[in-house]
Parts: sequence; structure tokens; C-alpha cells
Amino acid sequence: MGRLWGPLGVLALYALAPGSAPAQQDPAQVIAQTSPDPAIIADGIAPVTPANTRRNRFQGTIDVFLVPEPGRDALPVIDPERDSPEAGVLRRLVASGKAAGLADVIYDNRDQEHSSLQPGLFPQVSRTRYDDVFKREYLHHGVAGRMMFSLPTVGNSSTALTQGPIARSNARIALADQVSAMRTFRLYASNHMYVYPEHRDYDADLGDRLYSSAPYFMVSQGSSYRDQPFVEALLTVLAAFRPDTRAKLVELGLLAPTAQMVLRRTLDRVRGVSDYLSPIAHPVVFENLQLRLAAAVAYANSITPETIPPMVKLTVLSDFPSVPGQDYLAVNLSESLFTTPSAVARLWRSFAYSRSMAISAAATEDPNGRPLRYHWVLLQGDPARVRILPQGESGETARIEMDWHDPFPARPQLDLQSARVDIGVFADNGVHISAPATVSVLFPTHQAREYRAAAGGQMRLHAIDYTEGPESVPRRDAVIWPEAPWRDTLEWGEDSRVAVIERSFHGTGQVQKLRRVADGWTRGGGADSSAIRHEARRVPPGVLALDAGDGEPPQDAPGDGQ
Repeated sequence: MGRLWGPLGVLALYALAPGSAPAQQDPAQVIAQTSPDPAIIADGIAPVTPANTRRNRFQGTIDVFLVPEPGRDALPVIDPERDSPEAGVLRRLVASGKAAGLADVIYDNRDQEHSSLQPGLFPQVSRTRYDDVFKREYLHHGVAGRMMFSLPTVGNSSTALTQGPIARSNARIALADQVSAMRTFRLYASNHMYVYPEHRDYDADLGDRLYSSAPYFMVSQGSSYRDQPFVEALLTVLAAFRPDTRAKLVELGLLAPTAQMVLRRTLDRVRGVSDYLSPIAHPVVFENLQLRLAAAVAYANSITPETIPPMVKLTVLSDFPSVPGQDYLAVNLSESLFTTPSAVARLWRSFAYSRSMAISAAATEDPNGRPLRYHWVLLQGDPARVRILPQGESGETARIEMDWHDPFPARPQLDLQSARVDIGVFADNGVHISAPATVSVLFPTHQAREYRAAAGGQMRLHAIDYTEGPESVPRRDAVIWPEAPWRDTLEWGEDSRVAVIERSFHGTGQVQKLRRVADGWTRGGGADSSAIRHEARRVPPGVLALDAGDGEPPQDAPGDGQ
């Protein structure tokens, strides 16, 4: 696994905490022209230089303008020596003009060729080559999102932040907050598809530590080089689309969602609609043995311009209700990790046992105006603790009711634990069912919570310990979940909110009693009472700690979804 070190380590932290990047020259400042000259790809090299790039201030990207190399479609679509079933089918389809090939597709390697597409495997594909002005700022490396190409793009980065308590995979970095997630969505909606290894974020000993099962990229099981089978799979699918179908997919920004749908629809064990509308077709992390590329080629080639499925677009109609500082302690933390058009992620900080939200997919539009039906599917979580109630004539909205989840088995065959609920939302146009949009809810795995039935039968939190135990799995994500050295026992008031907290500190044995007041909490009583305000603070090397301060106004913890 390529290691993020030196300036790249800083870049990874920048992705986690927007606004905290070091003061360095922005290469986009070098790109002064408002009308860049598109570069013609030559000898399979797609140049990325100041001359053919432009800063997109609205989206925060650097746009790269490229023109396909003339005559590249005369090259073989796939290595002539490859004798796999899918290779034979693909050759015949391209030779007969029934498949688009790859002459206008580029490959963007973002790990300095550490895990790179084999030369000659797809001869028509062109490869990016970055100018030094971009390399100096590591814009060619790590998580994608700062560079936006004018041609369909498939890429990978077999890198990760590998050291320290905030070590994490690119899959977490790419969805770390609202800014990062929107940047990643824009790639997805602009015909870009990347693959990242899960590197230590989806293993039995540490558990499922990913933020979402968003369809914006693919996550491969394992570390270095395990991404390549999926790069090859994506290129195979892109080559297999009919020429008119792919042209329309590119025009509408639906190439990546449709490629995701094709690969999932043809995975091993997925044999029909019922399998596709189940967790079988939508693993959080993909294994290369699940791929059935010959089936994927056939399925991709069956899609016509008139039957292209839509991209599901979500709207949050009503969110989890909560008041920071009252329904959970930290006044400067939000429960929203990100809200993007095709993926929503929330963090369960609240003391509540049961909560609900309402989501709409009514903004989804079929590319050909076909009527749509919607499917809401629990992809991960305890079915006894999640209730999905579709509403509307076509099921375009749903009320989602959810109870507290302790860590649960996500993949029993791997003895892998998760603490994230994933719900998939699918649009069915009568011919094809779309790739999923997702609603994810993450639970704090390091907190030991004890819920008890109250007099009326409803479950209420009795005690909560904020200190991570040595056996906690999944391990705490120290970037979003603050830790504290105490255990709180809660007393509830008649307004169904916590009224009194008895706090026991680990190590010292000190005990405090806190009482809720209109604007926060007080400790002590009478003349000795003092206001306190719980804040999450960033402490070296970037982890969150929960602090019971002296009542001064808090500062937002950098990197938290706001």
C-alpha cells in the first residue's frame, strides 16, 4: 500500500479538515487563462498542463480539457493475447461496430504507478501525465476530486493514510465531510469512476470503519494492487456499451452510475431482480471473485439509449431532530456528516433510542421520461431495528424509523463487525433498475450505552461511557467521535430530555452532578454552581476529545460535518 507521507500526508489531512491546509502556492493560481486550449492526446498520453487547464472557482476543481487522439480506435480494444470469455465477446462487438470501445477514455493513476493498469491491456486507453506544477502539490496523487477531466475517466489510487491514530483509507477520506463528499459526487456525475482499496478499514480485527456505501466509487477488499481487477472491470464495461448508448450516458453524466449498476447486476450470486434488490448485489467492499465480466459485457451491451436508468437523487424532507448540548453533549458537533444528491450520511450522537427521518427521491428523472417506481432496501443493519415506510403512489418518499444499534455482524463469514446502517434507494423505469442512492447512519462504537425501559415502556438511555475499551470493534474513528474519561448516569425529566447527569471520572473516582438549565449545564449546587459547556476539541495529532469547559463560546471542531 502506498503510504501518504510528507506533503501528501498534509494533503490527506486537508481533505479531512477543509481550510486547514498549509499556506502554499495554489497551482490553480498559475492557471490564469479563461479560455484554455484543449490538448490533443498524442501517443496515448493525456497531458495535464497549465495550457489546457482552467480553475473552476465555483466547484473548487481544476478542469482539464482534452481531445481524443485521432485514429486510436484502430488499435485493439483489449490485449490480443488475452483469451478470457469477455475478451472474445468484446472484440467481436467492437469489430462489428456494436460496442463503443475505449478510444475516448482516459486512465488516471493516482499513486505514482504503484498499482497501475498493465501497459497494453487496453491499448485504446490513454493515460494522464501531469505537469510538474501539479505534481509539486500532489494533485496527481491520493484521493481524486481536485482534477476534472473532459473525457470519461477511470482511475485508482492504491494509497492510504497509514500512520497514527487517524490512519484511514482513501474511501474514508473521500467522504470525510460535506466538501469532500460533494467533490466526490461531482466526479461521479461527470463520468469519472475511481477505485480505492479498503486498506484496514474493512477487516475483522478493526471492523467496518467506512462512512457510507455511497456508489460514487468502488472499494476493493485488501490493500495494494487489489484495486486493479475493478479498474479492468470498469474499462471492460465502458468498452461494451453500444456507441449511441455511451454517447448519451456521457452527455447526461450517467456513465458512472450505469457502470456501477451493470457490475452489481452481474455479480456472482446475483441472478435476478430479487437478488439485485438485496444486500447480495451491494457489498460495501468488493471482492474480485465476485466479478462476472462476460455477463457484464453482455448486460452493458443490452442497454439502449431508450432504456438508460436514471441516477437517483435524494432530498432530506425531515432530519433526525436534535439540539446540540442537550440531546447530546458537544455543542459544536453536528449529526450531519454529509448530504449529497445520491448519498446521505448521519452520525448518531443523540441520547435517543428511537428516531425517524423522511427522505424523498421524487427529484429523480428518467432520461427518457419513463414513469418510475422506487424500491427502498435495507442493505446493512438489524431488520428488527429499522423500519422503512414507503409513501406516495410510486414509493418516491419514505419515512425511516430506526432504533439504536450496537455493533452487529456485517459479514459473518469474515467475523466482521459494523456499526453503520445502510439503506439503498433504487429507481425502476420498467426495463432497468438504477444503481442505488444510499442513506447511511453511523453509530459511536466506542461508547458503552445502557438503555432501560421507562415507566411508559419506551427505551431511555440510563448510562453512557465515553472511553473506548481495548476490545471495541469497530475501532473508534477519532476524527468524528470524541472520547472522554468519564461515565455518565442519566436522569430524565418530564419533557423527555435528560435533566440530571451524575458523572464518574475514570482513574480519580471523582463524582460530579450536572443539571440542565435553559442554555446548557451547571455543575455543583447553590452558590457553588458553575456553568459548563461541553466542546469537542482537536488535540494532537488531530483526534477529537470531549472537554467540559467553563462556559466560554466553543469553536467548531474542524472536519466535522456542519
